[in-house]
Amino acid sequence: MASSSAVPVEEYLRTTYHPDMEYLDGQLVERHVGEYFHSYLQSLIVGVLLSRHREHGFHVFTEQRVKVSDRPRYRIPDICVKALPHQITPILLQPELAIEVVSPDDEAAEMLAKIGDYLAAGIPHIWVIDPYKRTLVEADQSGIR
Repeated sequence: MASSSAVPVEEYLRTTYHPDMEYLDGQLVERHVGEYFHSYLQSLIVGVLLSRHREHGFHVFTEQRVKVSDRPRYRIPDICVKALPHQITPILLQPELAIEVVSPDDEAAEMLAKIGDYLAAGIPHIWVIDPYKRTLVEADQSGIR
């Protein structure tokens, strides 16, 4: 993934990028934009979650900035779930579930770094779904399955 020169965190937080970028230790980091199967699977997952959000008491977010460290680091999961009630903030803090849908250009090392950031941020459940291999990897504080 390409990254740019140093940017102050205040500038990152007040700027909109298309597509949005992650912020890792002062660097803007491009995200791989999903293709057909990535986008379709993301839509299906959101649809299923939205059909259950009222009865289970949670909100569903797509491509929402999530603070993962005070260093500062901000990641953008494809989908995240936050239990109700929760404080409404511009940047989501500690969702209960972060979901990454693998894109063809994603590398294993990048995905592992994201999982590490999510776990370090106290996100209890992480799913990495690969629509091309048709696999689901689950991670939590006890490990990766």
